[in-house]
Amino acid sequence: MLTNGEQVTNWRTRFRDLRGAITPELRAEHSQRIASRELAEEFTGLIKELEFEHEGEMIAAVHTGRAYVNAHNTAFTQYVEGQWEAAMRNVSPTLIRAIRLKLLSLRLNDHGRHTDPQHEEPEVILAREVGKLLTNKAEGARLDMNVEPVLSEIGIYRPALTGVDMHLYNSPAAIQKLMQERKEKHQGKQQKESQA
Repeated sequence: MLTNGEQVTNWRTRFRDLRGAITPELRAEHSQRIASRELAEEFTGLIKELEFEHEGEMIAAVHTGRAYVNAHNTAFTQYVEGQWEAAMRNVSPTLIRAIRLKLLSLRLNDHGRHTDPQHEEPEVILAREVGKLLTNKAEGARLDMNVEPVLSEIGIYRPALTGVDMHLYNSPAAIQKLMQERKEKHQGKQQKESQA
């Protein structure tokens, strides 16, 4: 099987040997080569258009993905804040009493306020202790999604973004660069069309 270059050379040799006389066979080969070349150019143009469309769809997917993640974050945060406020309104009086007593004890034993450069206020110490205790307990707590209809609907993790180019999603600079490149391609295409 001859390569395209060999076919062209072979055609030209035969054309010259015949001193420019075109046989039906040479005419058919020439027409086939021209048609193949034009078809290849059409496919190249089509591929460029499809790539351009794909880039546009990826940009749209990134914007949609961000909106989706932001909507999830907003819904989750609003639900959590409501739950937090309800829990804070219903804090156990026994816990509040114990915290108050602990704070009084820390204040009573607060030595070094004026002499220790590493001194911490009793409220800071208590906040750290209570915060650490509650955070440790929260980390170990399990959420039973069978009794959490709202959380089950919202989801506790960021939604999956299947099909979104995560490089573009995570890089505003990359998406801006792609958008600028697309704008330049579009302007170049418009100029070519207006000149044609």
